Amino acid sequence: MRLRGLALTITLVAFGGGQANACACCTNQGQRYSGVQKLDASRQEQLGQLRFNAAATLYTGKRDTDDIKGISTPASDYEMHVAQEGSRWVFDFRDKNGRSGTLTLPMPDTISIFEVDPRLDTLDGGTGPSLYKEWVVTAKATGTGIFAAGVRGNTRASLIVHGAGNSCTDAGHFGHWTLEVKGPNADFSFIGELVR
Repeated sequence: MRLRGLALTITLVAFGGGQANACACCTNQGQRYSGVQKLDASRQEQLGQLRFNAAATLYTGKRDTDDIKGISTPASDYEMHVAQEGSRWVFDFRDKNGRSGTLTLPMPDTISIFEVDPRLDTLDGGTGPSLYKEWVVTAKATGTGIFAAGVRGNTRASLIVHGAGNSCTDAGHFGHWTLEVKGPNADFSFIGELVR
């Protein structure tokens, strides 16, 4: 009798427990989350795993590049390199004419997280619909070079990484980024891709 009980326990742990763990990452139709959370060590590590493609595009929408506020000589396309220096990110931009500048974004204490089932019937490996995701970190920014005149005082920058995946988010879920800069003398955004 004890042997049967032990066998039943082993079977439940081996099969029942495995399904519970597999569904920790499952998503549900209509799932939605929007909130601000502490930027803990786990999320900082995931952000640290992001690798930025070297091409950055100045987002203009319906504006001309001459109408962009906060960049002394705006161009459409830039070569960009990103470095994490301690608790801050440094974005180094250079246009095709060699004009350059850096934007520095300190890591804040919080992160905004948005996840939603867009109801596009896209399944993520049989664990439910693939969620559209955005992680946003926002802090007071500083600028040098082409950004020096516009990015000063109370200018804030938001790094937005976006992508898709299941409920267990990791750096590989994100494929694109936006860097949005807003302040009394600045209103511009860059967009680009992440290396997966």
